[in-house]
Parts: sequence; structure tokens; C-alpha cells
Amino acid sequence: MAPSRSRRPGRSSQSGHGKAGPSKWQRQGPVGDISRILDPAPRIERDAAGEWHVRHVPASGARKVYTCPGCGRGIPPGVAHVVVWRTDGLFGDRRAVEERRHWHLKCWQAR
Repeated sequence: MAPSRSRRPGRSSQSGHGKAGPSKWQRQGPVGDISRILDPAPRIERDAAGEWHVRHVPASGARKVYTCPGCGRGIPPGVAHVVVWRTDGLFGDRRAVEERRHWHLKCWQAR
């Protein structure tokens, strides 16, 4: 007796997890963008107002529109910028992270 054959394509013809496209692990990111490797964790900056966690967001990672508190203008998708939050949040670290703000790099430097 011959084995029955299914009309469904075999697993080898699917890419990803049964989705139409490749999985997030199979997609390749922008070539040459090493900013996340060089600056994976936020750095701490100090000024008269206190200490701040500052994390660089490369252009490839900027996917939404944010409003810069320095100038009040929008930061469109695809524009590199920084995300800033207090190191000594009054209501704890979780709240400080929730209150983080996205700044134009020039606005953050000029504050």
C-alpha cells in the first residue's frame, strides 16, 4: 500500500512560523548600523537638574512620531534621537522609565 499524500505544501516550503513572510529572526536589519552594539545601555549624564539616563535611538530604531520637550516639534520616524529619563525618580525607577521623553540630540545638548 502506498503512503497517502497530502495536498498541503510541506513545512520546508514555509518561511517563518507558518506566516507569509520570514520570522523576525530571519529578517536582516539595516546593514552597517552598529550604534546599538556600541551604545546598548543608557549612559548617565549629570546637569544642574540632576542625573539622567540617556539612550541613543538610531534612525533605524525610530519608528514613531515623538514630540521633543526641548523645542516642542515632532521627531519623525527615521530620525536618530535620544531617550531620556531620571535616575532618581521620586516615585521609583519604574515610574521614571514611564515618564521618559524623546529629545532631538541638538535640543538635549542645548538644554
